[in-house]
Amino acid sequence: MKLNVQNIFLVARSEYIKWLCNPRMIMVLTMFIPVRELIILPMVKAAAEMNQPLNLFEPCIASANSGLVLLFLPLIYIVLMAAFPTVDGNMLFYITRMGRKNWILGEILFQMMSAVTYCAAVICITAAQTANVSFLADGWSIAVTDYDKMDYAIAGFHMGILIPPNLFYQMSPYKALFLSYFLLTLFLLLCSMAFLLGSLWGKKLLSLFLIIVQILLGCGLFETKSGFMWLLPFSHSILTVHYQKYFRKYTFSPGMSIFLFLTVLAVLAVMSYQKAKNVNLHMTGEI
Repeated sequence: MKLNVQNIFLVARSEYIKWLCNPRMIMVLTMFIPVRELIILPMVKAAAEMNQPLNLFEPCIASANSGLVLLFLPLIYIVLMAAFPTVDGNMLFYITRMGRKNWILGEILFQMMSAVTYCAAVICITAAQTANVSFLADGWSIAVTDYDKMDYAIAGFHMGILIPPNLFYQMSPYKALFLSYFLLTLFLLLCSMAFLLGSLWGKKLLSLFLIIVQILLGCGLFETKSGFMWLLPFSHSILTVHYQKYFRKYTFSPGMSIFLFLTVLAVLAVMSYQKAKNVNLHMTGEI
């Protein structure tokens, strides 16, 4: 069957609605418990001590550059995607009617939609929790840039750990927000695309295991600042490690990380498209 844009969108829409209505979505709310405790509340308290507002997007930027938070975000996303691609009776009818090529392209489009939606939800929910003590402008707050210089800084808390100088010395908040979540979106899409390919090969559980292992290993290498961290995609999704602390010089170019993500995604998409032509759809069943 020939490619049909309308059929591709119909498949993507069907999967997207099922994904939004998935009971596992409740896990998204539980994810914000550690985010609130580790990032939002300390930042709000620090800003209150200085009697200064935060930038609305600073907690969002901190969340997307925290190794611990970035351990939870991809894991929860992969759990949410574990039931896809669906091969129930309704979807089998879709595939028969629309063709396998349209189906797999619809699945890829759905994964893009889900990754963007997930990151947008993280931004909105995080920002909403500090909206009453924040301002909206493309400039860093005094609480972020100067808090660690104060004598009354909270014992054991350093603002520079959440938003380090190699972000606010290098770029504006809007640019940091965009790059942080663009890299995160590409990383989530990479994980889900690898999972999709594993599903097409009938290795759904194995691919899920390997994805989780690379996330855990990548987080460990990031926390230890090992040079080997650049061998795994996890570190490429964290904006702050791409820049040196004070100099306008890359540790690793974020543009190169984006290029690597897009290249691998293109390869996975082509492999999935080719495999979908002759896959046994019952092998892609839900976990």
